[in-house]
Amino acid sequence: MIILNDDLLIGSGRERSCYRHPKYPERCIKVVQSFSSRTKTRIKREIKYIQKYKLSPQPLEVIPSYYGRVHTNLGMGYQFELILDHDMRIAKKLSLHLQEDGMSEKIHEYLLHTYRLFLNANAVVSDLHADNLLLQKKSNIEGRLVMVDGFGNSDLIAICDYSKFFCRKKLIRKFTRMFESLGLSTSGIR
Repeated sequence: MIILNDDLLIGSGRERSCYRHPKYPERCIKVVQSFSSRTKTRIKREIKYIQKYKLSPQPLEVIPSYYGRVHTNLGMGYQFELILDHDMRIAKKLSLHLQEDGMSEKIHEYLLHTYRLFLNANAVVSDLHADNLLLQKKSNIEGRLVMVDGFGNSDLIAICDYSKFFCRKKLIRKFTRMFESLGLSTSGIR
């Protein structure tokens, strides 16, 4: 059993809390706070799509790896890759970066690159917003975005999983909506 405490807490959402793994510094453990049927469905979907997108012929590098379940003192935990900057600090949410430093041309480029990667991999997003994206600094001048939540298909009829046409339409709609909410040009999305 893995012992988790407040010193390891990275952050909490409505349904889950995320802790730094006490033994593996490159991993985090997500623990469910309220285990409703909705939460169970979301966790299963997240793991299913991570495995699908990471094991595909063109692995999607902008989502974290999954390392399996573990028992913790707080309940069942799910191990994921912890997104770290080049200096080993935990990468910031894009929303926090935008709040502190504002939008830049570089961030706009990263968003367009992320869109193209999802499009080329025929990977669906269900909940695209700046809180679900981390800005990982690969050096002092280069970085990338990593989507840590909200990917995969949440539709009742998952037609986008089988149709490139509908997947593309959905990605265009989701990314256009996010770009517009951030006040960005959508000219690179089509």
